[in-house]
Amino acid sequence: MWSVMRPVTAYARTFAALTLVGTLAACVSAAEAPVRNTTLILQFDQPHSERSLAVIRTELSTVMQNAGFTFDLKLFSELGPWAEFNDLMLIKLKGNCRLDGAPVQKASSSLPLALAHTTDGKVLPFVEVFCDQVRAVVRPALWGDQFRTTDELMGRALARVIAHEIYHVITGTKHSGAGIARHALSGSQLISDELFFQPEDIERMIQSSSAEHTRRNGT
Repeated sequence: MWSVMRPVTAYARTFAALTLVGTLAACVSAAEAPVRNTTLILQFDQPHSERSLAVIRTELSTVMQNAGFTFDLKLFSELGPWAEFNDLMLIKLKGNCRLDGAPVQKASSSLPLALAHTTDGKVLPFVEVFCDQVRAVVRPALWGDQFRTTDELMGRALARVIAHEIYHVITGTKHSGAGIARHALSGSQLISDELFFQPEDIERMIQSSSAEHTRRNGT
C-alpha cells in the first residue's frame, strides 16, 4: 500500500516551539489566482544526506510546478523558537533516510511509505514519511552504476513520496490510476528518470486550490 491516512490526535508537543499560522498554500493556475509559496518544513529524526536533501528540493519543484505550487523548504532544526509562517506544511521523516550500506529489511506490503494525517475527515498538512520502508522498496531496484548515486536516488524517491502526500493534502482525495498519485509505486518507479502527476491529477489540485482560495478571500 502506498499511503494510509489516519486521524492525528496531537502534534502540539512536537512543534510546540513554533507559532503556526494558517494552513497549506493554495496551488492555483496563474489564470485563476496568484501562485502562492508554501513553507515546507522537514524534520529528520536521524542524520540525513545533504545531497539527498538537495535532490528533494529540485525534484519537488519539478513535479509540482505544473500545478502552480512553489516551496520554501526549511529544516526544523534551523528554525528559531518563534518562527511564524502564513502557509505551512510539516514533513516528519522517520528512520534511516540514507541509502547506505546498512542492512535493509524486506519491504512489508502492510506498511505505508508515508501518511498524511486526518482529523474529523479533513486531511491535515502534517505528513510522516517512513524512510526504512522507502529504503526497503528502493534498494532491490538498484543495479549497476546506480549504486554510485544512492544519495541522489534516495532523494528522488523521498521527493516523490512527499509529493504523493501533498496531493492528498491539497485535494483531500484518494489515489489516482497512474503517475505519482497512483495507489502503489515500485522501487524502480520511485527512482526512474521521470515520474510526474497525470494531467487530470494536476487539474484536480488546481481546482481544489482555487476553491480554497475563493473560500479564504471571498472571491
